[in-house]
Amino acid sequence: MNSNITTAFIDAWETLDVDAIMDFFTEDAIYTNIPMDPPNNGKAEIRAFIEGFVGSASEIEFIVHHQIESADGIVMNERTDRINFNGKVVNLPVMGIFEFRDGKICAWRDYFDMAMFAG
Repeated sequence: MNSNITTAFIDAWETLDVDAIMDFFTEDAIYTNIPMDPPNNGKAEIRAFIEGFVGSASEIEFIVHHQIESADGIVMNERTDRINFNGKVVNLPVMGIFEFRDGKICAWRDYFDMAMFAG
């Protein structure tokens, strides 16, 4: 079930281990933070984004409130991303969508209010 893969992926963020996080993606995956441009295309761009994000945080926790998997394997979750940017904690409501190919994430989109993230 792809929902189990998504849960393991979400849990990997708490380790702040970029290699562990990256193991969940296909080589040609696309990661899009909807309020931010451009999308990250392919593992190299995704890694660069995640390295910068993880490098600026001392703690990351994704708290999943609801998660559902469609008949075709797409996973959607509603969560709060709690990020500690070296003493400044942000609690960001997020809606995430995950698509899969051969047991790996091939597309990930997060929807959130950029003003809440920046504020």
